[in-house]
Amino acid sequence: MNMSLRMMIIAGISVFIGIAILAVLLRTPRNDRPWIDALARPPEFVKGADTLWSIRNFRAFVFDKDGETEKAWREELIDAEDLAEVWFFIEPFEKWDSAAHSFLSFVFEGEHAKTISVSVEARREVGETYSGLKGIFNKYELIYIWSTEKDILTRIAVDLDHDLYAYRLNVTPEQAQAILMHFINRTNTLAERPRFYNTLVSNCTNELAKAVNAAFPGALPWHFAHVLTGHSAERLHELGFLSPEATVFEGIKANANIRSIVQDVKALPENEFDDAWRAHLAPKIRPHEKINGTSRG
Repeated sequence: MNMSLRMMIIAGISVFIGIAILAVLLRTPRNDRPWIDALARPPEFVKGADTLWSIRNFRAFVFDKDGETEKAWREELIDAEDLAEVWFFIEPFEKWDSAAHSFLSFVFEGEHAKTISVSVEARREVGETYSGLKGIFNKYELIYIWSTEKDILTRIAVDLDHDLYAYRLNVTPEQAQAILMHFINRTNTLAERPRFYNTLVSNCTNELAKAVNAAFPGALPWHFAHVLTGHSAERLHELGFLSPEATVFEGIKANANIRSIVQDVKALPENEFDDAWRAHLAPKIRPHEKINGTSRG
């Protein structure tokens, strides 16, 4: 191959790469694409009296081993002052457990007792499948899905039949409420100004970390587990967010897989399901309750 032809090929490849990069940079995030049903409605929080919040487009799907059996969206009411616990969940990828999906649940007590979950998702269109590689290049918009806990746990453990690990976080109710408020703000901002999911910097785990760090600066310093998300629970243990701190992480993880538990209680009503699977955890995970050395006292 002569020099001029080689230069033409290199120039052509460079132009192609440049056009591809430009196309990615110029792509605008939108809320009006033909989304799959489970990601079709962006949630929004509306402030009520005192510490009450109404969640619009709250997902309450019903899943069984054959997939979605009921699709329901509703408005849900929470009282932020009654938030008592936060739980962290990990769904490892089947072929490579260094990658995983993570999400949170918020447990409320009092008059409006309930448990709700938030999952940061790559918002897929009809016919799309998730690709971590494509997620680097503005392929998907970002969405925070708020749902019943039964919705997301049964989707993973029953419909998909995947392993699912549950960890109660060491935070006080006051700390949990501060974290919740930042999730509310981020959810509402995203509904008004859509942005892209990114496998490296805006994925399920580092979006959670951003909200926690907004409430408590420096609580979750950057770590490779923010990208290799399958290691995020172990990282939380290293930072003292999982109990008991003196126990090696492998021991905690061995008691944290709730896949079979969720499958056993899947038929329970929503208001019984959340307590039922927790009652089966052994040993019961108890909070050490601190962030950066601040304890409940």
